Amino acid sequence: MSVHEHVYQFDFQPGWLDLTLESVDWVEAWAAATVLATTQFEPARLTVTTRKLTRELRRRALDLNREQSNLAAARYTPEGRVLADLRFDTYGEDGKPGLLPTEVVPLLLQSVGTEIAAEPDVRHLNLETGLAVRVRADLKEKRRFGFGRRQAAGVIKYAMFPPGLEELSVVTIRLWQPKEADEVTFLADQLVATARLVPAETEEHRAEPDAGR
Repeated sequence: MSVHEHVYQFDFQPGWLDLTLESVDWVEAWAAATVLATTQFEPARLTVTTRKLTRELRRRALDLNREQSNLAAARYTPEGRVLADLRFDTYGEDGKPGLLPTEVVPLLLQSVGTEIAAEPDVRHLNLETGLAVRVRADLKEKRRFGFGRRQAAGVIKYAMFPPGLEELSVVTIRLWQPKEADEVTFLADQLVATARLVPAETEEHRAEPDAGR
């Protein structure tokens, strides 16, 4: 059985914004960001201008979709401050054996792309879709003398291994606010626990993320 015949479905709780793009296109990203910034936030509560929030959402949507992820989302506070963002990707080729849970942890850590601050937290989970591995790591801060893009404070990666599937599916969540990292980790665990596989032809593979207030 191939993951191409099935798709993952997640039940997003209020507070997540859908940033999935059909194509990595500036115009599509700007249109999606404009809708979210003007409909999912109360202007009186924002600590940034709507235009600045729109630019931030557009940039984040392009960043999360640059490798054509299956799903992209982000969680913001009502004030317009990003707490975390999420992407969901599937790797592998038909006919090639998939990785074992014990083999995937080093690969998940290597894919973080920056130096890890401390010993990562590795946990093995039993989901409705089967076995999964969760890796959470705090990232070392890189100071750039005020220049360059801000780096995430931490990352959580979930690798899922449904029985009979050859591909590896990974949820990557970047944590942007250290003080809220534990809260977002709890919310991420709740979200991933809802994962299930449904036939692709149903086209009901995603519950639309929605902004909470």
